[in-house]
Amino acid sequence: ITEGDLEKYGWRQKDDNDRIDNLLLYSVCRGAVHFLVTNDKEIHSKARNAQIQEQVHYSYQFLEYLKSQQDSKTSPIAGVEEIYLHEIEVGQPFFDSLRRGYPSYNEWYLKKAQEQRKAWCVRNKDSGEVYAICIYKEEESPVITDNGNPLEGKALKLCTLKVGESVRGRKLGERLLYSAFRNAEDKAIPYVYVHIFGEEYDKLVSLCEDYGFQSCGKYQARDEAYIKRMIPPELPDESTAPIDYALKYYPHYLDGPEVRKFIVPIKPQYHEDLFPDISWFARGLYVSDQTLYNSQSNTIKKAYICHSSTRKIRPGDLLLFYRTHDRKSIECIGVIEQIYSGNDIEKVIPMVSKRTVYSRKEIQEWLKKKTLILLFRLMQTFPAITSQELIKAGITGPIQSIRNITHEQYTEISSGV
Repeated sequence: ITEGDLEKYGWRQKDDNDRIDNLLLYSVCRGAVHFLVTNDKEIHSKARNAQIQEQVHYSYQFLEYLKSQQDSKTSPIAGVEEIYLHEIEVGQPFFDSLRRGYPSYNEWYLKKAQEQRKAWCVRNKDSGEVYAICIYKEEESPVITDNGNPLEGKALKLCTLKVGESVRGRKLGERLLYSAFRNAEDKAIPYVYVHIFGEEYDKLVSLCEDYGFQSCGKYQARDEAYIKRMIPPELPDESTAPIDYALKYYPHYLDGPEVRKFIVPIKPQYHEDLFPDISWFARGLYVSDQTLYNSQSNTIKKAYICHSSTRKIRPGDLLLFYRTHDRKSIECIGVIEQIYSGNDIEKVIPMVSKRTVYSRKEIQEWLKKKTLILLFRLMQTFPAITSQELIKAGITGPIQSIRNITHEQYTEISSGV
């Protein structure tokens, strides 16, 4: 690895440990391997710097990927529900790791249950077994680090954020963060923060950093405080790339004239799968039916696969997904992270392995023709922009392929969003 390579990828190399880590990552960058599987948080951080994070897996993520490639699909689990703490038995093994880090965790939990504290939770409705949980609390101007300086205004504290070992790799942590972000956005809460310590430290740090949390100091000389700002600055830094802005200030994104916009047609069955929160079943009696959710339903980071021949899309561009056939409307928007065009399955599989439940055999069917892979982050859902509104903005004719629209057209159709 040359000094130029180190600068290009933003990697430090102070000692032999750094050199070995960098060589492992470089083997991914150069196409010598398909995947790198490691539980080393620093390697994952460097992978993000080099934008190869889709090919670098924690062991539990790669195990889940391998399971997805079997003929027998992994059994689905239920969706997220908001519950009171007293609805959960804290003595179950799910909480063992928390008790090891905080010996008085049970007492704390019961005290908060008596205060009618709530949580977002994924559990087995029949047995009560918890798969994942996020206990939260709204605070006013809290002091979150040992420097003693309070935050200005409200904050949403994620008091306990944990995913069980048996379901890791199925994007439940991502789904819990999505619930927290949506709650903060709905209530105009400017900060979300978490104190991280204990056995889950590396996994939580990696998850939080991937969604814009930043380390801001120590709390009680032990916990590491991570904060995410939910309200972006009034005047964005012009040097900030659109995708970096979307990561740091999710669910906000740049949509000025310099950002290109595309309408992307998507069939109802794929729309239901990728965007469960605006699906038909989310509006009916079966919103908690566990058979209707899978790992790609839980994600903020998603993959869209099609046979479009467009070459105009680049990272940071906006995708407005148009549901065809039935609703004929746009109800969500995403920001592009990566693009691939071709039919080399050895390149496609590593790209989409964290984002889709499709098997290698299913992807091979897609790749019989030249295929476009769009990796994107779902940013917002909103009331439907109808086909009539599109026509009014000068977007006419059937929407059967990806279509570039002007900033003026985008402004007109998004004015009520």
